[in-house]
Amino acid sequence: MKTLRLRPQAATPALMARLERRGLILRLAPGAHALAPPPGKSAGRLVYAGEQAWGPHKLIAVTANNTELRGLGTHPDNEEFLLIGDAKARPLVLVVALHQKEELGRRVAQGRLRASDFVALVLRPNDPLTSFFVMLKGTPHGEATVPGRAQPPSFYVTEGRDLPTERVDFGDYALAWSR
Repeated sequence: MKTLRLRPQAATPALMARLERRGLILRLAPGAHALAPPPGKSAGRLVYAGEQAWGPHKLIAVTANNTELRGLGTHPDNEEFLLIGDAKARPLVLVVALHQKEELGRRVAQGRLRASDFVALVLRPNDPLTSFFVMLKGTPHGEATVPGRAQPPSFYVTEGRDLPTERVDFGDYALAWSR
């Protein structure tokens, strides 16, 4: 087994912007989608629409009480992360692959997968610049938390009611935290 050690790092606005530029997430941040309607008018625009095949949207609550990453998954449509939670809870660690599932599969098959193919975000709830975003379809990701006595982190996800999760096959590779 080849273990790739990931070094969790704070989810800063700059790091989140980097993931957005790579086409992995869409940030939901103050001013990010502001419009300029004329005085006396309101305006709205579609940020994105989910694919009809996955049904209407649902809201789910998630609590991550695993301190080891159990693997990554992808979805064939977008999902929204709404990190509204208790600031005293342990931090959420969200691992995001920097490549789509197909490219990860190629790297696994060729023995070229590296820790640098992932980012392990340490997310705190309720930050308007880093706590609300869309995980774009096809982006491999998974959640965990750090060891500790505080309660585990809880957050919300909205996604298509019928949205499946496709697990990423890492072959002989495993992901672990680096201290």
